[in-house]
Amino acid sequence: MEVRIVACGIFQLELERVLEEIRTECESDAEFKVIYTAPALHVDYEKLKDAITEALNNNATEEKAVLFFGSMCHPEMNEFIEEYNVIKLEPRNCIELILGKERQNELEKSDKIFYITQGWLQNWREIFSQGQGWDEIDARQNFGFYDKILLLDTGVSEFNDEDILDFFEYTQVPIEIENVDLAVFKKSVVETLEKALVK
Repeated sequence: MEVRIVACGIFQLELERVLEEIRTECESDAEFKVIYTAPALHVDYEKLKDAITEALNNNATEEKAVLFFGSMCHPEMNEFIEEYNVIKLEPRNCIELILGKERQNELEKSDKIFYITQGWLQNWREIFSQGQGWDEIDARQNFGFYDKILLLDTGVSEFNDEDILDFFEYTQVPIEIENVDLAVFKKSVVETLEKALVK
């Protein structure tokens, strides 16, 4: 059985790692066909909607598709996917999907935190400079609300120290790294795929 997946490119590395683990661990004949949308589209709701619906339109209507986006990535997500046979993730966004709600709440008890993953770090210019149109002054005004930026290291690729330094120069907010395994992420992926595989 082929499982069609439409996913945000922001966590492509994490999803590819987890899907490979699932293939290895499960004796399932399921094949995963994944279409990734560009990572920075959430800054423009119209572009995000167009990319998701285009990908879903390429899927046969009688087949289920799995939508790997946070439930809050687009305010009208439920409305514009209603006509499609779609199974979607429960977590609100990619940070909750990777970190888990409990750990996120625990971290935020003492600090105001802006979270990024490797995908965000690789694409921050497309997200903030190009997508939001922020120059360094805009960035420092918007990020000035936060005590720190927490970079979630999921272990799927090596960090580029220059990228971290460039992002710090842009935001002027201290960047800390937290190692995070993919257990929470994988649990959500598995639960969502199981729903899709129910006939």
